[in-house]
Amino acid sequence: MEIFVRSLLLSLLTGISCQLFFETILVSGRKWNRWVRYTEIPAFAAGTMLIAITPIPPYLLQPVRVILVFFLITQFYYRTGVVRNLLASVLFCGIYWLISVVLISFIYLLPIPESRSVYDGMEVVVEGILLCLMMAFRMVFKKRMYGFSGLRWEKFGFFPVLIMVILTAVSLTSWSGSTEENYARFIVVSGLAVLCAAICYFAAGRLEQEEELRRMQLGSERIRNQMEMYHSMKQNYERQRRLLHDYKNQLQCIQGMLEQGETEETLKYLSGLTGNLKKSVDLVNTNHMVVNVVLNRKFQDALDKNIAMTISVNNLSELTLGEEELVTLLVNLLDNAIEACEKLTENRVIQFKMVQEEDGLVLSVRNPVKVPVRIKDGRIATAKRDRSCHGIGLLNVDAVIRKHNGTSVLKCEDGWFYFAAMIPTEKN
Repeated sequence: MEIFVRSLLLSLLTGISCQLFFETILVSGRKWNRWVRYTEIPAFAAGTMLIAITPIPPYLLQPVRVILVFFLITQFYYRTGVVRNLLASVLFCGIYWLISVVLISFIYLLPIPESRSVYDGMEVVVEGILLCLMMAFRMVFKKRMYGFSGLRWEKFGFFPVLIMVILTAVSLTSWSGSTEENYARFIVVSGLAVLCAAICYFAAGRLEQEEELRRMQLGSERIRNQMEMYHSMKQNYERQRRLLHDYKNQLQCIQGMLEQGETEETLKYLSGLTGNLKKSVDLVNTNHMVVNVVLNRKFQDALDKNIAMTISVNNLSELTLGEEELVTLLVNLLDNAIEACEKLTENRVIQFKMVQEEDGLVLSVRNPVKVPVRIKDGRIATAKRDRSCHGIGLLNVDAVIRKHNGTSVLKCEDGWFYFAAMIPTEKN
């Protein structure tokens, strides 16, 4: 009974270590019910117990058995690819084996007789070191590893496999050799442990750099596409203004025809004129070209999709934001709102406000959402598979706001998503 309880506690410690490691390095788990998510640690503990109570295979197959058990569990709880789950399982097992081999090598340097108590104590120490290491790993790398799912970090996959091969080779050597051999073994495995930590740190740093570069590239591409769209809208806007000028002249012509009593000719002229009159009147006028172009276009886009948009604006002629910055702000915010409303069957409405006050520019967007939006650390935590691309637009919006020393807030309450920002007026 004592042995069973002890094995159960050790397995539970291993399960906690597994959960800390895999939740840090892998993408968030599948959308299980909450009670299913609570079974992750017991699942790892049960897998460890299964390994402990089953007959021990040939030594060379022992790592394969452990890796297979952890891989099957991670494949169930995490939605990353097979290759990533397998490499992560190999890496965790490599770390576990490395700690064990380092500790065994150290024990063989001590002048103590071999006994069952020493072996049992070593297991407890290994599990304790592993748990502490995983807790430190999670604290250091949690935020850094978040969002790496879009990167091909499996290019570092050769490393965990190499670790397992070296450790297996070291373990096959005789542990009852001379003192010099024991010292040499301890130096080798300790050096391997230091190298492992250094490579993991380097890999995380490299991934972080690649992620930042990729975000910059995606952001630049998005801004370039938005500017192209804006120039197209601007041309259309200017065309509409010219048409409006022509219509004013045509109205004067109609007035003259009526004064001369040419009623039939006037009716024919009006029939042709109204046939060409299509959506050419400015619905929003802020005295700012860029804002007018974008708001009128997005208003019409929403109208075409049966989405009501209420717009509150005032005179924005004194805005100091650049053309590209305004396009980034308005297009991203309104596109996100329109996309969210398209998923609804009712209550399809967007509330937009852009008002210049004495203290600065007030900007807000409010729209209903079909599914509550999770907000974490001031950012949207998306459920999309391609989480690497999601949120690039809002990141660009945030960059513009921070550039001008502004502040912003994201909320999702009672089925409504809310964004608000305040950009202070720049002092001359």
